[in-house]
Amino acid sequence: MIYKLILISLLSIISLYAQGNLRIGVLAFGTVNWELDVLKYHNLDKKYGFNLDVVELASKNAQLVSLQSKDVNMIVNDWIWVNTQKAKGKDFSFYPYSKATGTLVVNENSNINTLLDLKGKHLGIAGGVYDKTWLLFRAYSKSKYDIDLKDIVNPLFAQAPILYKKMENNSLEAAINFWHFNAKLESKNIKPLIEIKDILEELEIQKDVSFVGWTFDTQFANNNKEIINAFLKASKESKEILKNSDEEWNRIKKLMSVKNDKEFESLKNGYKKGIIEEFDENNINDLQKVFKILLKEGGEKFVGDTVFLDNSIFWNFDSK
Repeated sequence: MIYKLILISLLSIISLYAQGNLRIGVLAFGTVNWELDVLKYHNLDKKYGFNLDVVELASKNAQLVSLQSKDVNMIVNDWIWVNTQKAKGKDFSFYPYSKATGTLVVNENSNINTLLDLKGKHLGIAGGVYDKTWLLFRAYSKSKYDIDLKDIVNPLFAQAPILYKKMENNSLEAAINFWHFNAKLESKNIKPLIEIKDILEELEIQKDVSFVGWTFDTQFANNNKEIINAFLKASKESKEILKNSDEEWNRIKKLMSVKNDKEFESLKNGYKKGIIEEFDENNINDLQKVFKILLKEGGEKFVGDTVFLDNSIFWNFDSK
């Protein structure tokens, strides 16, 4: 009986390695966990012939360290970082995860109706001086009003949870924060001043723009194309489930740490809006436009040594 159990265990291990392991590093409370929970719950890794191992990490920096030290095979990160690493001779690849992005929000009971109404007011900014949304808003204000937004507001750079609290208790009039913090505020009369799609249209960017995506070592990916592409197929199917199934959202509600049903619905709708339906050459062409805008607004300190967006960082995957 003991030998039989040992044999079964050995066969299970052999089967596991035959399928191929993929280790993904995630923040313990990040929204990426919702999708990965759906993937594992429905055994989509087994369906597509690999084994997903989710590794919880404490910070974004820990994710970057784990990826570069090969402790994990994949994380969610932005293509600016991937492009900068490429310029330094470090080869990573990127495939879009979501187009959900932050925007500028105000209390709907305030008298702030345009960017010009922010003159002299404090504007909270979650991502720091080189936050991508902040840079895009500066480019937008120059295009639409011939002013630089930074010249008329008093920027207040702070961590996202702090800005969330300050908007919640009305001690701050306006803030640029990450999408899920903004979504939680919708039930408290906090609304976008301008939708990010309007910013992009003003800047002549027509296609979906994804700043964050699955990021992985290119050599590892080239040596394990079947596993990488199998994961991306499983990821796409997980998103389809979340797009179409209210029952699935009710199942993962406990992961979302929501205070009430309004927060739950706002987060659910925000996630769905962020789902990317396609990613092709046209999207990459618009990302080239975005990069040029960010380079102009943020300068070399933002993009490092890079002066162009290298198209080779985008993983070639047919999602159909």
